[in-house]
Amino acid sequence: MTKKAETRQYAALPIDLSSGELKIVLVTSRTTGRWIVPKGRPEPGLPGHEVARREAFEEAGLLGTVSHKSLGSFVGVKGQGTTAAPARVLVYPFRVSAYLDDFPEKGQRDIRTVTYLDALMLLSDGGLVSLLLRNERRLIDSLPPLAVIGADR
Repeated sequence: MTKKAETRQYAALPIDLSSGELKIVLVTSRTTGRWIVPKGRPEPGLPGHEVARREAFEEAGLLGTVSHKSLGSFVGVKGQGTTAAPARVLVYPFRVSAYLDDFPEKGQRDIRTVTYLDALMLLSDGGLVSLLLRNERRLIDSLPPLAVIGADR
């Protein structure tokens, strides 16, 4: 069996503070139904944080402000079975300012806004859980300030 080259992905870590409590927005994977955060592959001409912002919109209908600096990264697996390959995922904090009713992948995924502790229990990727645990104290500080709705879209 040959070792597959590591690919790269960019993820949004959508954090909603509107209730006064830190909540994280999770989505299900389209193929496995596992709970994940929005993420996608590099796109020509777009920096990683912009790919993460776009994925949060496309997968969950989220508007907000994304940090230009990643919280860190983890190695996950992209694909299943014989197509599975390691993927280095850079995670960008994303401050949620609005939830849209209509977005590109509506109906293709489940979306859930959960507490930090519930997110740790629901997330299927141990690498992401470890990243969240290592950065628990600085999650809120890593968020960019709120922008005017639509200005960062």
